[in-house]
Amino acid sequence: MKKSLLALAVLGAFAGAASAQSSVTIYGSLDLAVTKGNGGTAANNSANGLSKAWIEKQSNGSRLGFRGNEDLGGGLSAQFQIEHRFNPDEGILTNPGVFWQGRSYVQLSSATAGRVYLGRDYTPAFWPAVKSDPFGWDGVAQAGSAMWAGYLTATAGVRAPNTVGYKSPSLSGLTFQGAVALGEGVNNRVAGLNAEYAAGPIYAAFGYEKQTAGPVAATSGNSLVNLAFHYDLGMVKPILYYARAKTAAGVNTNKYFMLGALAPIGGGTLKAAYGRLDPQGANNTQSKIGLGYDYPLSKRTNVYADVGLGREDTKTNNTAYAVGIKHTF
Repeated sequence: MKKSLLALAVLGAFAGAASAQSSVTIYGSLDLAVTKGNGGTAANNSANGLSKAWIEKQSNGSRLGFRGNEDLGGGLSAQFQIEHRFNPDEGILTNPGVFWQGRSYVQLSSATAGRVYLGRDYTPAFWPAVKSDPFGWDGVAQAGSAMWAGYLTATAGVRAPNTVGYKSPSLSGLTFQGAVALGEGVNNRVAGLNAEYAAGPIYAAFGYEKQTAGPVAATSGNSLVNLAFHYDLGMVKPILYYARAKTAAGVNTNKYFMLGALAPIGGGTLKAAYGRLDPQGANNTQSKIGLGYDYPLSKRTNVYADVGLGREDTKTNNTAYAVGIKHTF
């Protein structure tokens, strides 16, 4: 009897040690805002288009996700992440047919050698862009997809399926990332890389992405180069961003420039941005001014108010307003 109890105790100790080395985290966010637009015809990313109606919609993409980590010993570990996106105002999929629309990948990590990941994930060139938008590609005031200067297409989005990627460890604030999204005979192959430096008040980044030959001839040869620089002065963080894209099968050259700022004011954050897109071969230079304020009610809940004004050659100005609340868990 004593031997049996001892054996059970030993097995229990090993089981406890094994479970302590693994963890799964459930996380998510819900965001909803009441928005109103003036119905102008100019481009205004994530605004209300031609509608003048009051519209309830999310600014930040609402999500439910799971992250897992297992310590393999010797500085090695394994992780996974799966993330579902949905519209909370109607309780439906953001993108019908793609349940794990956010990220769905598995990876092996080394504390000294970096990580290798496979699955659906953000492309390397996305990070310099999203980190440079004061609105984080969220809401009516965002710079958003305009920051890719027309490169953004159905076969080259901010996330890529069938990805094989590598991210280096930080070398005194400097990291490198490279990835290839396999076309699998259906889409063009998409390859990209970035280099990011984040130390002290400075963030500087370079990104590159290109579609190689594949079944989608209209975008084969399209490419993107982007650059970012931030400097946190404490009372304000100025942000500079530039992108150049080759579109129309690599024939046209589009250019985008953005100046943004973040400033802590009154317990919250004031956000502002001005962006300008100059597409080659079209008389429709686009510009946008975004202004917003976030105020945290707690570590998990914040309220915000945003306004975005879009202007475009030969079209009427488009203005949209939003007041909303976001809760994370």
